[in-house]
Amino acid sequence: MITENISGSEFQHQISTHSLNPGDRSTKSSFLTALNNAAQDYGKDKRPCEYFDLAGEDGLIHYKGATFVCDKERNRLTLGDCSDESKCIRVKLSKGGSLLVNRDSIDDLLMSIGMFSAKDQGLIMQAVMKDKIANAAKDKLDEGKDVSNLIEDIHQ
Repeated sequence: MITENISGSEFQHQISTHSLNPGDRSTKSSFLTALNNAAQDYGKDKRPCEYFDLAGEDGLIHYKGATFVCDKERNRLTLGDCSDESKCIRVKLSKGGSLLVNRDSIDDLLMSIGMFSAKDQGLIMQAVMKDKIANAAKDKLDEGKDVSNLIEDIHQ
């Protein structure tokens, strides 16, 4: 820690500064390790998904034509082929866990949305709409079109 005194005509202040000495790799390394660990813990929701209780012994939830898979290792429900997460929408659920849905299975999700709590239904609908808007914007940008009226165009 470096302590400096600054003297002025009327005031005297003491400034304390902390710095990582570039030559001291252990301090920098432990700081970055702690920062990365905190970020990973923040991203993980340790509360178990409340919908796991609805699953049968096979770990599946069948509801109105949709089949959800309980992935207890990752604390999430999946719907559709979720092997490529870039083709999926992730929704953090209100009481813990998450829902991962393949975009090709959105119709199944919307048909079975009654399985979820009212708060989770809102979170799911919000995620689906944001994904729809983002994909529409991407498509318009790829075509070189203006995206300023994007939301109005989606509702037509």
